[in-house]
Amino acid sequence: MNGFLPLILIFSLQFAVYGQESQGVLPQDFTKVANRWMLSAEADKRNAAYLSWKQMGADAMPQYQRALEFAQQQHNKALEEAVRGRSSVINPYASHHELAGELDAERKRVMSLIMTDWEKDGKKVQMLREEMEDLEKLRERVNRLAGPSTERFDSLVDATLEGLAEVTRELEQFDDRLESASIEDGDLRGFLLEENSEGKDLLMQRERLAATINEVKIHMEAEKAHSDLGRWASSAMKDFANLLNKERALLGLPPRIMEEKLSDACKGHSSDMSNLGFFAHESPVPKKKSPWDRARLAGFAGNGGGENIFMGSTSHSAAYAGWFGSDGHRFIMFGGGDTLGVGISGIHWTMMTGNSMK
Repeated sequence: MNGFLPLILIFSLQFAVYGQESQGVLPQDFTKVANRWMLSAEADKRNAAYLSWKQMGADAMPQYQRALEFAQQQHNKALEEAVRGRSSVINPYASHHELAGELDAERKRVMSLIMTDWEKDGKKVQMLREEMEDLEKLRERVNRLAGPSTERFDSLVDATLEGLAEVTRELEQFDDRLESASIEDGDLRGFLLEENSEGKDLLMQRERLAATINEVKIHMEAEKAHSDLGRWASSAMKDFANLLNKERALLGLPPRIMEEKLSDACKGHSSDMSNLGFFAHESPVPKKKSPWDRARLAGFAGNGGGENIFMGSTSHSAAYAGWFGSDGHRFIMFGGGDTLGVGISGIHWTMMTGNSMK
């Protein structure tokens, strides 16, 4: 505020040079400068313009109101131009939002294919893999567009909204019935942004960018959680869990976190199948007949989902590919639930899904 008082004095002296104007008509040069200063990026100049107008007395108030209305129009126009990408700073939200919309549509389309029973048709399974590969490329492009900083653009929008908010508060002195008069100062910028013809688009753009950033974050946190698991989780178990979550991320699905007790149930079943020579969801072992008999026996306290079993390889990618190519098993991998159990015994694999008791 160091330059605030000098600016007011400059305006006052400038007006005094013209002497007394008849019938309250202000010098044209003064109004031009005042109007220009109300649109300035410098808060001191804007405030000097408001206060200088008020010093002109009651006769000048109709002109002041018109000046404020003009400034309001200009601030709104500047905001619209910024959102449209026609200002000095590119709108980084816009390009991301457009491509993210394409990704959302593709995810919905591919998810319907993923959850279709193709009766294990090899050509259809290959089609699904190609669709997933295309999704991965599109998601990578969307994530790259979410990377650049939005700070410069946000600062431009904030400065424009600050000026718009000031002018709006000044106009309320002439009409206290304005809707803005009932809005708290802390909420006024958000209100003005929603009222702007392009502001609603910016709000949607920001929301979608935040969703992309959050999606990347929660999947990174899931991978970190798996890397921090104790010795009970082998590298093959972690690799499978991370591969599954990577594929779920392509479809916009939340990750599943591997849980020890549920994994114990899976390990036990894989071991029983290997040692006893059977391959089935129903176990001949007493008290372990069904998947959820086994989960409860292992001490898992959450709710059950589904179970997949696989035999034939020690490779986590082979187990994943086998389940991906089998419709019912694929449905379980891409269904609901936040918890995952994985258990391996030689070439026998068991995975279970569930919901934790959060």
